[in-house]
Amino acid sequence: MRDGSPLGSYGCATFGDLRTSRDAVVLDVRRDDERAAGHIPGSIHIPLHALLHRMEQVPDGRVWVHCASGYRASIAASLLARSGRDVVLIDDDGPG
Repeated sequence: MRDGSPLGSYGCATFGDLRTSRDAVVLDVRRDDERAAGHIPGSIHIPLHALLHRMEQVPDGRVWVHCASGYRASIAASLLARSGRDVVLIDDDGPG
């Protein structure tokens, strides 16, 4: 808040919360090899390293972001929130 602008924030949830969300946009920011090993059906895949250049490919609506451990997802959630998107960080061990 050094320049006087307010601090931003975004919500956090679990994969269980995602199951109860209707019309959720799920963004997988893992690497290609991680995605190939398994993914959430219907999720959008944009690896974190490509997100800034592909922001226009993230569908409208609330975006639920996940990765393997949460670190990359938290960075992606921050980037999306900074651009004005409604974001939820999935902070959970896995979709199990």
